Amino acid sequence: MKIPFVVFCVAILLVSSVGARPIVIRNATVIDLVSGKKLPGRTIMLDGGLIRSVTADGGSRTLKNPTIIDAKGKFVIPGLWDMHVHYFNNYSRVGTDNKEWYGPLFLANGVTGLRDMASDLDDRTKAKSWAEEMAKGALGPRVVIGSNIIDGDPPFSPGMLPVKDPEAARAAVRLMKAQGASYIKVYWNLSPESHAAIADEAKKLGIPFAGHVPFLVSAFTVSALGQKSIEHLTGIAETCSSKEDELRKKEWTLEVQREITATFDREKCRQLYNEFVKNGTYNVPTMVLHRGMQKYDDPEFRSRPALGYISNSETREWEASPQLNRDMNKLEREKVLREILDVVREMNNAGVPLLAGTDNNNPFVVPGFDLHDELQLFVAAGLTPIQALRTATVNPANYLNATYKFGNVSAGMTADLVLLDADPTIDIGNTRKIFAVVSNGNYLDRSTLDAMLARAKAQPRK
Repeated sequence: MKIPFVVFCVAILLVSSVGARPIVIRNATVIDLVSGKKLPGRTIMLDGGLIRSVTADGGSRTLKNPTIIDAKGKFVIPGLWDMHVHYFNNYSRVGTDNKEWYGPLFLANGVTGLRDMASDLDDRTKAKSWAEEMAKGALGPRVVIGSNIIDGDPPFSPGMLPVKDPEAARAAVRLMKAQGASYIKVYWNLSPESHAAIADEAKKLGIPFAGHVPFLVSAFTVSALGQKSIEHLTGIAETCSSKEDELRKKEWTLEVQREITATFDREKCRQLYNEFVKNGTYNVPTMVLHRGMQKYDDPEFRSRPALGYISNSETREWEASPQLNRDMNKLEREKVLREILDVVREMNNAGVPLLAGTDNNNPFVVPGFDLHDELQLFVAAGLTPIQALRTATVNPANYLNATYKFGNVSAGMTADLVLLDADPTIDIGNTRKIFAVVSNGNYLDRSTLDAMLARAKAQPRK
């Protein structure tokens, strides 16, 4: 049974955009990401935050005083979704709301939808208020907002909601549902009994749950219990080990990690991926997160222009992060990244549904910019450009049970679009060549996007 999500739409008030004029985009090549076909010479009519029509004959609808955009030579795709962000955490700007910093970085990169993965009651209240603004025509990005992170007791990190037993776990699910969360986020230190209680209570209340595979739980079990998505490939390597039961009980050390790798059983993994397909378990690899943990000392990686949007204080925090893999030499770390790409390739070949996500606020992950890097890593793993694009468009719409609103360029859908100067189905890197973005029916041309980026970079820093 599909469980509907409550999708909260967050308004980023960067410009006065309420009551935006209708828009007619002419001579565009629309990329239909459901069929994979390119549709040249299309006219797209936008009004009231919706796509009113997509036609090959110039359109028959009459729009009052529209803005006309000539998109000859341009390629139109749906707005992109980053399905693993931390939108409400802001450690490096002084007195700056994220709608003034993260919002521009996402939108200027064509990211019009987000799934926030760590929210509290204040965040959910703020999101509801922003949603009301967006309903009146303001800019996005749209945000799906979930629960506090629910973890065992003691929790993995401060600020999480700890539960000591199944009864407390059920109570936490009820509380999060009552507070307006649209899904439940689970984490590493949950006991098998508490994780199972969350799964059962979430099913009873009709709210999805997603997150990490707890240390003491097999990914087979997580999938069978109905966890809708697994983040960061957590639990995959352990579950695919031929010595899973033995190694799962040990404290995580470099030696244990190497033993897990040495006992990786591909046949067992193929069985796991088949279970994911059968149960509809999505995976969000967040390969850019893993990349940052392995390549943190690579000069070329550290010279990326996107890092210019990160403050010196946050960079110092990243450099001191315990997440960075300092225990392996560079050759070993490169091998880790290759193995991650191998897992993603084999998941895709097996038909496991994949989602693009970045996990910003973690070391060397930059909001907006790194979603394009994630798409490139999907292609490096063996996906075609069309398949990679689907991880940020069609697949998020399927995951959210919102294919009637998002994920493609067709009549009746939300007017979130990206206009590109080059064809992304030939080279996935062309998703960076953004001519314009449409957010909630508001047209943002290249000069506007550049101004947004300049404003974000100029925000006060620690």
